[in-house]
Amino acid sequence: MSKKRLLVSACILVLVFQLNVPPGIAQDQPLIIPEGTEMQLMLDEPLSSKLNDIGDEVYATVRRDISVDGRTVLARGTQVIGRVTFVQPARRPLKGGKLHITFERIRVGSEEQRLSAIVKSASNFDTDTKVNTGGEGTLKEGASGGQVLQNVMTAAGIGGIGVTIAILSSVQDSPYGYGGISSGGAAAGAAILGGSVIVGIFLTKGKEIRLSEGTIVRIKLERALAIQ
Repeated sequence: MSKKRLLVSACILVLVFQLNVPPGIAQDQPLIIPEGTEMQLMLDEPLSSKLNDIGDEVYATVRRDISVDGRTVLARGTQVIGRVTFVQPARRPLKGGKLHITFERIRVGSEEQRLSAIVKSASNFDTDTKVNTGGEGTLKEGASGGQVLQNVMTAAGIGGIGVTIAILSSVQDSPYGYGGISSGGAAAGAAILGGSVIVGIFLTKGKEIRLSEGTIVRIKLERALAIQ
């Protein structure tokens, strides 16, 4: 092949390449995902405010494609890596568990890039529950209303025995015999029942945070993310 033909072929290849590059975008220019963009991740493994420790690594994948100006920048299944940076098991009374996950790396191809994001919420479809962070990034649980009621009823049942004893004692001390209850007995009974409610509340432990595999974690970028 002559030099002239080689030169013509090279020119054609350059022209074809330029036609396939969008105007104003260089080939090596990174694609920017803006600050404030919200992403959905899916946990690769379960997490718990009772069982996990600070420093445990957390792996998740992007749930839906992330697009910028109509172009897919992050594909579904892209791996995101983080770690547990704060954890507090549930306690009494009514103190729910807390869990803070910091997602800090994203794996694009064979490269890892830094990520700055904050967790907004976690939705566990296995248990039909959603845990929010209140805006500061720490997942927080509350207390189970059913467990509070159960403990109050248990304490009230025990207290009921005390109420019966107090009333029987007041009847025996009453000048009206079994026909009346003294004011002291009535006050003692009320105090015992009131105390039973308080005891029931203090017996109640808050709920642990339990996120199963596949839990959807919603995050928001705190800084723009440049994808090469």
